[in-house]
Amino acid sequence: MEVDPSVYLPIAADIAFGLKDALAKSAVVVPHPLQGEWKGLFEPFQDAAGVRSYAAFMKAAQCVSIDVGDDQVEITPQRNLGPKEGFEPIADAAVLFPVEDELGAASALLQFLS
Repeated sequence: MEVDPSVYLPIAADIAFGLKDALAKSAVVVPHPLQGEWKGLFEPFQDAAGVRSYAAFMKAAQCVSIDVGDDQVEITPQRNLGPKEGFEPIADAAVLFPVEDELGAASALLQFLS
């Protein structure tokens, strides 16, 4: 069943705002955690998802990567390989948008994650 894209417009607008904000803040470099800092690092994500383990989280997890370069936003869906392997990009499904088109990028995110 196909859904009219205008149904997603209010949601896409909220996502577009969040995307613009996240991209503006993405220039901050976060150091890689030290070996002793890994324990419990993922627990907030598990709690937010309402699951008890990383394996349970990964069972239904979806992921997309968002990269900005040369005034374009590239959105690439990722294939879930499970808790031991993580995700791998599906490069031939990537889409490009002008960096100013947050609404288009947000709509693509909704389509990849539905």
